[in-house]
Amino acid sequence: MYSTNRTELNQRFILVFSELKTRGEIIKNSREKSKSAFAKKLGTKGHIIDKWLKGERKITYDQAKALCQHFGVNEAFMFQGKESAFPNKKQLPAPEKKLANVLNIPFSPNILFTNVEAFASNTVGVDLLEENQRFHIPGVFGDLVAFNINGNSMMPTISSGDMVICMPLENNTELQDNEVYAVVANNSVWVKRVQRCFDRHGRWTHIKLISDNHEEFDPFLLELGEIRKLLKVKRRLTGLDEQF
Repeated sequence: MYSTNRTELNQRFILVFSELKTRGEIIKNSREKSKSAFAKKLGTKGHIIDKWLKGERKITYDQAKALCQHFGVNEAFMFQGKESAFPNKKQLPAPEKKLANVLNIPFSPNILFTNVEAFASNTVGVDLLEENQRFHIPGVFGDLVAFNINGNSMMPTISSGDMVICMPLENNTELQDNEVYAVVANNSVWVKRVQRCFDRHGRWTHIKLISDNHEEFDPFLLELGEIRKLLKVKRRLTGLDEQF
């Protein structure tokens, strides 16, 4: 139903929870506005809220929907990161810094920059934690991976020399047809538009990798068993090779 990554969804929940406390919607030791009363409206318990705030567990889509319904949270903000959290209110200020304050952790870069070869040899990629390989873009959350593109198979959408920033999928079932993904398989990484392919019994068996530059590059199939990792391409940065 929703394409939002649950890690991003949970991060926006943390921001909204902090804002609700500031507004007096959640008050410690209050019978009607306690954390337990808040949790009940979302169909859960107070200790689960604590786990969401610590990042140990993640809010579900249905619980996020209930949050919007009961507390007037903007669904466009909650599920897409667009507009402001509360209608007719200004956008939450400096969300990435506020999130760090709520979590009581130092603000740090969250995007791992690597090269395609290193990324292909490491199934997870985001396990490489060297600080000098990380950077940050305001408003972009989550453990992300970035690398440069070499080749023109995705022209005009992505050009050779562009940097792509990708979010690992928690589960392959989150994949959406005709969107652009980084596909890790057989010690190679392809950035392509993808489509799911099913057998005659309706079982998902392959994905088709499609180049936007389809006049020069033919589509091809990969079996699901060959795929080590799928990452959604979230951002494209261009013109990074210019010197001043």
